[in-house]
Amino acid sequence: MRTLLPPPPPSSRDHSPALASLAARILYLNPLPSTTTNLPLYILNAAAFPSASDIDYDDLIPYVLARLPNEDTLIAGLEYEILFFAKTIQGDGKKKRPGWQWYVQTYQLLSRVVRKRIRRLWIVGAEKWLRMLVEGLLVMGGEKGRRKVVFVRGWRELSGWGLKIEECCVPPTAWEAELKSGRTKSLGAGEETGKARKRAFGVTRPLPSVASCEDASAGDQPEIRLPRVLREATSFLLMDDCVKTKGIFRVNAKAVHVEVLKDAYDRGQQFLVWAEGPQMLSFPYWREGTGEVSVNELEKRDGFDAHAAAGLIKMWYKELKEPICPPSCYQALRKFYGDESLQLQPESMADLLKSNAEWTFLSPTARQILRLHLLPMLSRVTEFKDWNQMAAYNLAVCFAPTLLRGPDIEEDMRITGIVTRLLGAMIENWELYLAPALDTEKHLYERLRLPVAVGDREDPLEESDPVVSSLTSQMNGITLVDNDGSGSETPLEDIDDADEPPPLPLRTRTLSDVDDLRRIPPPLPPRPRTFSDAEDHRPPLPPRIRSSTIANIPTHSRPSTPRSSGPSSPGDGSDHQVKRKPAPAVQPAPRYSTIMGPAQQPIATLEHPPLYNSVDQPEEEPYGHRANPELPGYEAVPGSSSRTTIPRKPVPNTSPERKA
Repeated sequence: MRTLLPPPPPSSRDHSPALASLAARILYLNPLPSTTTNLPLYILNAAAFPSASDIDYDDLIPYVLARLPNEDTLIAGLEYEILFFAKTIQGDGKKKRPGWQWYVQTYQLLSRVVRKRIRRLWIVGAEKWLRMLVEGLLVMGGEKGRRKVVFVRGWRELSGWGLKIEECCVPPTAWEAELKSGRTKSLGAGEETGKARKRAFGVTRPLPSVASCEDASAGDQPEIRLPRVLREATSFLLMDDCVKTKGIFRVNAKAVHVEVLKDAYDRGQQFLVWAEGPQMLSFPYWREGTGEVSVNELEKRDGFDAHAAAGLIKMWYKELKEPICPPSCYQALRKFYGDESLQLQPESMADLLKSNAEWTFLSPTARQILRLHLLPMLSRVTEFKDWNQMAAYNLAVCFAPTLLRGPDIEEDMRITGIVTRLLGAMIENWELYLAPALDTEKHLYERLRLPVAVGDREDPLEESDPVVSSLTSQMNGITLVDNDGSGSETPLEDIDDADEPPPLPLRTRTLSDVDDLRRIPPPLPPRPRTFSDAEDHRPPLPPRIRSSTIANIPTHSRPSTPRSSGPSSPGDGSDHQVKRKPAPAVQPAPRYSTIMGPAQQPIATLEHPPLYNSVDQPEEEPYGHRANPELPGYEAVPGSSSRTTIPRKPVPNTSPERKA
């Protein structure tokens, strides 16, 4: 059995930084301990495996196993758990995974104390071949080793075992592999209860209130804050190396990463790593009893880039429950800002954004979002337009479609031009005119800081039944008016809280009801048809044809005319006369020697062509009948002038000579 040699130290010439960096992406320590046993949790990511044609896995094994706890710590009594994401990503037509020999070799290189001190091994999404391989290796470990391994099909089943995926630092490659496997849609929180649970996208209150303002008086407005998704994505986007990214907000991000981030923020994923080049940002998480926890084991390259952050911000605005510019404001936009030659003044734009504006077509929530986040962020991005090539008008073109969401797509496209011009003017005038006129109490960077209160670091969870929420939206604003003539209106909230009468008991069927059912007469049988009814509905008979007419027509010269209908003659009693083909004459049965016609005449007198030539000409046997002696002979019919022969009954003589 081979012995495991430790990898060369970083100061050695034989040390490979590339293999060490790759091993950090494959196996790393989770920032928080396991929620089931409170033991250290190591995450093994199979999606980070490189292609077998690009690297030698025998050289990679020491770097990967060196990231596990050392034997001295394990001998002291420390135990640990491993969460193995077995899903891989396909690339270049082949799966990026090592062969089964590599797994067997790695298992054999593990020391006895490393195998013994593992408390639990979670294998998520294992294929059939991997499951059979692991079960075969566990046979050598006995029943105790078999109980340590848990196979789960998807991430959702981990919650049934008590392991919270929200407290695991999952890299983007594992997210992408799980999404392509078709199980990411089942990762949403609240599926077990049948309710839609969300925190960030499409919520009723997009700007949550600060938890520290709970003791404020009832007359004061509670202070609001930015949601976590905007706070973290904007903080990473405005970093020096990220804000200079060329084509920011214009270049589309990887759709898989944007969907993964949306699902992660809605479920409350606690550890998300952002990385763009040398820049990396991981927001610390505060856990009671643990303190401030940050990511320090994950490889710097394994993070979401700047384009993913920009795409996530655009998706948040696109999925607002109430858009910034609802369809009710289209008429005002067309009336006051539809003229392209009109010069937009900063004073008029400031009046639209004020919280105490006398008239504006924007809702209070839309004005708060524009003042606190959108306009300050886009104004900051335009300061680096020499690097990112994104001026105020370019940013307005990218964001205008996300601010509109009406029932008519064509109407939205016509209004997009007006919103683009208005938004571009607001971005250009924000720093010099609009921000001082609106008297914003805090700068954007102050709102992007990590909240001090633990309750403000995560957005509140919103639970709603899809059916109930749709009915509530339809009944919103409905008031009931009493019919007593007073004209007083009762709010819908008061009606819901009023005392309702108890429901009526279920009606039980009594004996009298059964008797009533028995008194119902059975249905009548169908009425039988009588002879008079059948006679009324019988079809009319065809017209009769006179027998004298048929007798005068020769049998062989009767025309075979098809059936036709036409008007009858005036002498006939029928209304319509149908001409039908006459039936052939009845003839007697044929005999062996002669066939007689209807007038007792030989058949030779009928107008048929002779079978042979006349007597004067030499006799020719057609088709070589004479050459074959087995064929029956022929004889002449008496009384006929022409020589017409008919077949006769063969003589039971086997000699070839025939009778004269």
